[in-house]
Amino acid sequence: MKPSGEDQAVPAAGPWEECFQAAVQLALRAGQIIRKALTEEKRVSTKTSAADLVTETDHLVEDLIISELRERFPSHRFIAEEAAASGAKCVLTHSPTWIIDPIDGTCNFVHSLNSE
Repeated sequence: MKPSGEDQAVPAAGPWEECFQAAVQLALRAGQIIRKALTEEKRVSTKTSAADLVTETDHLVEDLIISELRERFPSHRFIAEEAAASGAKCVLTHSPTWIIDPIDGTCNFVHSLNSE
């Protein structure tokens, strides 16, 4: 007789499980913000060229992600697209480092195009 699923040992979560769960939760929250913003008028500016766009929503989502992760993981570091475009240094160290692109496909977002 095989043991039921309840009787089987559950493997312990790996060392990155908490990070993974935080990333999933934040991605869902960011997705809600982005989905709502798809239907609203957007304030758009450019970074390095006319095709390199950034919106208020990019900044809002990036700030949300960094602030929540920094609170939860104070020893972690961040390299974020919009902060880097504003002159923040991108330094890789031995500390865990999150690479953040708040809206992948800002041009499509600006024109309210989604992939669904």
